[in-house]
Amino acid sequence: MGSFFLQKGLVISYHGQILEYDSRSNEELYFENPKTGQKKTLTESEFWSAQGSLQLKIVDAFSSPEALVIKPDSPDALQNFRDLNLIPEKYQLDHDRKITYISQLKKEGITRGQKFLIADSAARIAKEIADPLGPPGTSTISKWWREIDTTGGDLLVVINGNSFRKHTKRLDKESEEFLQIHIDDYYAQSSQPTVVGAHRDYANKLKTENAERASQDRPQLTKASERTYGNRIDDRPKEEMMIARLGREEARRYFKMAKGHLPADHPLDVVEIDHTPMNLYVIDDHALLPLGRPWLTAIKDRYSGVLLGFYVSFQKTGLSSIFGAIKHSLSSHHFAYELWPDIENPWPAFGRAVYYASDRGADFICQRYRNAIKALGSFWEYCERRTPWLKGSIERFFLTLEQTFFESMPGRTFASLAKRGDYDSVNQAVVRFSTLIYLLHKWAADFHNIQTNVRNQAAPLELWQSGIVTAPPPYPCSIDELNIVLGEHHTGALSQEGIRFSWQTYADDQLEALMKDVGRVKTLNYVVCDEDLGQIYVEHPTTHKYLCVPSTRPEYSKGLSRFQHKFLRAEAKVRLEKSTAVDTLIETRNRIQNVLAEELENKKNAGKVQLARLAGINSNNTLIGETRTILTPFGENGSLTPPPNTPSFTNVPSYAWGS
Repeated sequence: MGSFFLQKGLVISYHGQILEYDSRSNEELYFENPKTGQKKTLTESEFWSAQGSLQLKIVDAFSSPEALVIKPDSPDALQNFRDLNLIPEKYQLDHDRKITYISQLKKEGITRGQKFLIADSAARIAKEIADPLGPPGTSTISKWWREIDTTGGDLLVVINGNSFRKHTKRLDKESEEFLQIHIDDYYAQSSQPTVVGAHRDYANKLKTENAERASQDRPQLTKASERTYGNRIDDRPKEEMMIARLGREEARRYFKMAKGHLPADHPLDVVEIDHTPMNLYVIDDHALLPLGRPWLTAIKDRYSGVLLGFYVSFQKTGLSSIFGAIKHSLSSHHFAYELWPDIENPWPAFGRAVYYASDRGADFICQRYRNAIKALGSFWEYCERRTPWLKGSIERFFLTLEQTFFESMPGRTFASLAKRGDYDSVNQAVVRFSTLIYLLHKWAADFHNIQTNVRNQAAPLELWQSGIVTAPPPYPCSIDELNIVLGEHHTGALSQEGIRFSWQTYADDQLEALMKDVGRVKTLNYVVCDEDLGQIYVEHPTTHKYLCVPSTRPEYSKGLSRFQHKFLRAEAKVRLEKSTAVDTLIETRNRIQNVLAEELENKKNAGKVQLARLAGINSNNTLIGETRTILTPFGENGSLTPPPNTPSFTNVPSYAWGS
């Protein structure tokens, strides 16, 4: 996916106005209108807020000596990129192989022109990965490398061309024109001839035409096969052909859609990502009942040691936790300062890494994770089994967190019964989940990122600030594109109802226009966001750009996670029918919510982690102002008020970290 840098050459569209980056000072960014010369100042908080809400878009443009040149489809269209999940597995593995060679050579400090070193290292890499094809030739590797470098680090340019191969039209211009005219004059008629009959008539007329051409000493026309003739019909817009054959009213009824309801040389060179259980019991923000121990997924910069992002939830491990942490690490942290103004120090560290280093857990070695990392324009790196010291930065981070953050927290847990003694972690738990997220942000900004490292005598924030002067961090261009990269990919048929996914329907005007072009019952690729089923992203089969298509029943789908939807389906699957499925799921949701409310009053479900997962309680939702609770696990998030006399923050002792 595309990235950008906050430096000269950056062009944005802000509320429809084209602006070019000029300079910055402290927390202010200065832009200039290239046509009028008018200056525009944005604070960093305003910049990242506008980008997150799509009021600000990155424009694909460059400056010539005479003027600013904006490329076609900018700035409104999503960047056109290939989706690795949609190509055959053998081509995905072939792409993995190419990236592995280039990744290893870069880590060894070899450059593209050092052919002898490339040959030696390629032979060794082939043995290490047991490459069945053997090491590629030096010129082959150099070609892959050159293609990536000349496109600004786009790893997708070396995908095997056969994976997206299209059949080209082989008829000459005159032969193609004759075929298209025959389709108009014979097949696209209200008599509704068959393809076989139309091709037979085409062959006879072509024979007559060629006989006449022979008498005039003109070149002969090429005959298209029956299959080619049928393909040319299929290439025509389906609505246009139906109007010609069945009439406009029939076409209108047919196409009307029911719409509705490593060692790192600079910041972000290598980052480390891992999971750990948090040794702390937390309580629900509204029910004030113990939820259990949450899990933390953290991403840390290897060069500076600064924390880039994290994700806290009650999901042990998995892609949802990994992608949640990656989203946090790619986004500005200004939301935290808007929620909690008492955070004193800046936290400017975020952006896309070159390498994402992890262990070989099942969630990290799956193809969907690797495809997402490659689509970001990054590489993955795995540590050998049972070698945690190879990602020592993140392991030290967890140890520091344990020794400084949890030490003073009421409700902390212990590694053994002997250490715990008679301390009751559950009954001592008073830290609300939202308070935990606040304290983690404050600990990261006001302690971890500014503490001097005894080995290099520099604070992580200082190393980050000095490093980005020579190596500016790349930021993701589009939030929508990020959702596509990290979403779950599916294929489905386009019908009169739109696209159906898991008993839900998605449709709008732009999808209806697409159906008129490609036809009904056309299989399309689309992406589902795990955290919000309120919309899907549908890939246009011709342009490969994505359309954001909303649910026709937003009162059920908006804000609903896949985990919640699966739970409701399991509860209501016996009664689900196509015509009433969503209504049944809404009834099931209300019934379960009422039962849970009654049980929670009696504290029957206290300490159940499953309830916290069902309510979607996680750090990213807290950051956007959604205070989720087990009292209403399926909705009304943020609309409840805490019990009377509840302080704005739960009773946490003075911050003892580092003392």
